[in-house]
Amino acid sequence: MLRSLQQPRRSWLITAPTNTTGPSGRCLQFDYSIGGLGVEWLEVLLVTYHSENINEALKNSSVPLDYQVMPLWRTKQTTHGEWQGAQVTFSTLHEHSLVFSAFPDTHYAKYHGYVAMDDLSFTDGPCQQDCMFDLDLCSWSNSETTDDFDWKIGRSSEKRGTGPSRDQASSLITRITTGGYAYVDSSYPRQPGDVAWLVSATLEPTTEPLCLHFWINMHGGGMGSVRVLQMPLNSPVESKELWRLWKGASWGTDTWYPCQQTVASTEEFQIIFEASVGVPGAGDVGLDTISFSRGACPSLPLSSSPGWGDCTFLDDTCSWQVPSITSSYDCNFLSRVAGNKYNPPGHTESVYEITDMYMKFNLNCYKTHARDRAALVSPVITTSSDLCLSFWVFMYTNIASQIHVGALRVVLQSTEKNTTLWRLQNQQHAGWTYAQVSIPAASSVRVAIEGIQGPKVMGMIGIDDIAFFPLNCKLKPTLATVQVADCTFDHDLCTWELQKTNQTYTSSIDKWQLATGDKILRDHTFDADGGGFGYLESFNTQHTSRLKSSLLPQNQTFCLTFWFSEIYPDHSAKLSLIRLVAGNEEVVWSALQSTITNPPVAVDNDATWRYAQVLLENQDSDYQMIIEGRVTRSAWAIDDLLFIPNREDCRYKGHQTCWVQCLRQAAKFNSREK
Repeated sequence: MLRSLQQPRRSWLITAPTNTTGPSGRCLQFDYSIGGLGVEWLEVLLVTYHSENINEALKNSSVPLDYQVMPLWRTKQTTHGEWQGAQVTFSTLHEHSLVFSAFPDTHYAKYHGYVAMDDLSFTDGPCQQDCMFDLDLCSWSNSETTDDFDWKIGRSSEKRGTGPSRDQASSLITRITTGGYAYVDSSYPRQPGDVAWLVSATLEPTTEPLCLHFWINMHGGGMGSVRVLQMPLNSPVESKELWRLWKGASWGTDTWYPCQQTVASTEEFQIIFEASVGVPGAGDVGLDTISFSRGACPSLPLSSSPGWGDCTFLDDTCSWQVPSITSSYDCNFLSRVAGNKYNPPGHTESVYEITDMYMKFNLNCYKTHARDRAALVSPVITTSSDLCLSFWVFMYTNIASQIHVGALRVVLQSTEKNTTLWRLQNQQHAGWTYAQVSIPAASSVRVAIEGIQGPKVMGMIGIDDIAFFPLNCKLKPTLATVQVADCTFDHDLCTWELQKTNQTYTSSIDKWQLATGDKILRDHTFDADGGGFGYLESFNTQHTSRLKSSLLPQNQTFCLTFWFSEIYPDHSAKLSLIRLVAGNEEVVWSALQSTITNPPVAVDNDATWRYAQVLLENQDSDYQMIIEGRVTRSAWAIDDLLFIPNREDCRYKGHQTCWVQCLRQAAKFNSREK
C-alpha cells in the first residue's frame, strides 16, 4: 500500500492517480498558510507508479504496488497568519499522484501549529518562466545578435568525459525515462571564449525579491565559465552579473548540482544564462529545471556570489568574521548551532535531508551580562550601487510573561563612523521572520549584524540565510526602522552630544551621561540592571545640562516618543525638550517635578518609568533637538528615544506642557510599538 510510505507523524493530502503530463509538463499553483512552533515543514511530492493495475493495488493491500517518490518543493517558513502563493512545475511520463505532506516538529510537540491549503489549480505546460526542457526551451530563447552560438535541447551526451548522461529529474530517481535539458556544445567549430546566451521572456518589476532556482552540470576538463546576467529591458548595455562559476570550475563528475540566485528589479528586465567555451570539445555545460519562488535566497554554490557575503551557514560562517570560540563545551554568546530540543530548526530549505546550521545568540549564557554584545562582521564591501541585505531572524522566548529578550541591529562600519541601519528588539513571532535593509553605495565598508544581550532568559536570537542583491529596498520589518537621533542608551549616548555651556561642572554626575552600574532604576529597554539609560544627577547645587541631537531632516513630521523618570523629591526639577531651528530655540515639551503627584516621586527605590510623546511638525530646514535637565538635589533619567515618522496618533503637539495625564501613561507599552 502507498500508505506504508507515510510515517506516523506525517499528514498527507494526495491526489488520485493521473495520466502522464506529457513532455510539456504541468503547473501546480496553490496558496498555503503555516503558523506556530509545532510545524517542521510542508512539502510537495511527486509519486510515480510502475505497477500495471494501479487502482486495484491502491484498494487491495494484497496486490503489490510499485512506486517511487521524488520531492518537488519544500518550505519551513511560517506565514504569520497570512496566505502565501506558490507554484511548482512537474513532468513525468508515468501515471502519478501529487502529495502535500506536512510534518510536525517533535522537538516542539507541546506547542500548537497548523498548515492550511487553499485554491489548488493545475494547468498544462510549465508555470510562468519555469522550464524543465523536456520538450523545448519553453519561454526562454537563444539570442539572435549578441552571442556566438546557441543553447540546444539534449537527452544524453554521447561524448566520453563530458556532458550530462541524464537530465536532472532522472538523475534523482531510478527507472524514469530521461527527459531533456539545455546544453551548449563546445565542439568544433567553437573557439575559446565563444559565448551562448539563453534569454528569458520579459519579467515584470518585482515588488519583492525572487529566488531563481536552476540545476547545473559541468562535467569535463576544459570548462568555460557560466554566468547569470540581469538586463534592464530599456538599457541592455547596463546588464549586470549576478552569479558566476569561473572558468575551469568543473565538479569532476557527471552530477547535477542545485544553484540559486536572488533577482530583483524596479523596472522590466530579462535574465540571461551565459555559457562560454574553455577548451573546445572538452567541457559541455548542462542547464535544467529553472524555476522561480518568492523571497530572497543566498547564492548557491556560495562561491558563485560576487563576494559580498551570502551565507547559509551549512558548512561554516563563509567569509563572515565571528568572535573566537574558546571551548566547544563552554557556553558562548554567539555560535553556530543546529536545531535540536534546545534550539529551533534553521531556516535553510532544501529538497535534500540536511543538517541545517545557523548563527545563534545565546540569551542564557552564564558568561554574559545585560547589554553585552557580539557581532557577525561581513567581508569588505565595495559597490557603485545600493545593495539590499536580506536575512532571516528568530527572536523568541517560550516564557509567556517575558517580553524583554534582547536586540539585534545592522551596523554599517566605515573608517569614519559606524551607522545603525536597522534594529529589532524584544519578543517577536514564534518563528523565522524575513528582514531586509538597504546598504548605500560605498567603498571599503563592512556590515555588522550585532546581537545585544537583554536580561537572562531561556531564549535566543537566530540569524540564517544571509543574501545580498543589487537594489535599494524597503526596510523590513517596519518595527526595525531607525532614525538618526533614535537612542536606547545601551552603550553610549548614540548621536547625541553634551552641549557646551558656561556652567562649571563640579562633579562627574551633574551632567548628562550614560548610567552605568546599579541605580535605583532598571533600564527600560530590557528591564535589566546595570544602567543602560541617560542620567543626570545633582545634590545641593542647581545644575542645568543639555544633550543635543544630530541633524533631523526638514519636511518630515515625527512623533517623538520616550520614557523618563524623576528620582528624589525636588520641586524645582524640570525636564524640557527644545527644538533648535536656524539658531532659534522653541520649547516643545516640558515637565516640572512639582506637577508629578500620582504616583509620588521616588524617595528610595520606588522610581518608575513614565511614557511621553510629542508631535514634531515638519520644518523648512534641518533642525536639532535638545534635552535639557535642571536639577538641584535630584535626578532625571531618560531612555528609548524614538523618532517615528508620519505617526498619526501622536497625542501631544508642540507648545504643550506634559501634565499629569501624560505622565500617567501605562509603563507597560512596548518601547518599540509603532
